[in-house]
Amino acid sequence: TPSLDLDILNGVMRQAVLQQPQTYLGADAVIETHITRDMLERAEKIRLSNALRGVFEADLVVKE
Repeated sequence: TPSLDLDILNGVMRQAVLQQPQTYLGADAVIETHITRDMLERAEKIRLSNALRGVFEADLVVKE
């Protein structure tokens, strides 16, 4: 998940995912880091979250 120093909202769903990654992502842990475009392009899956929709998969669309 993006680091809070990037001026993102430390929302309710973000906090829930960080506290219970197994429940929401099937992962043992989640780390906070600066996410680069290269990281997104190499990702096997991209998941976003918000309090209304929960956790959902997203596709990266690259405009040339």
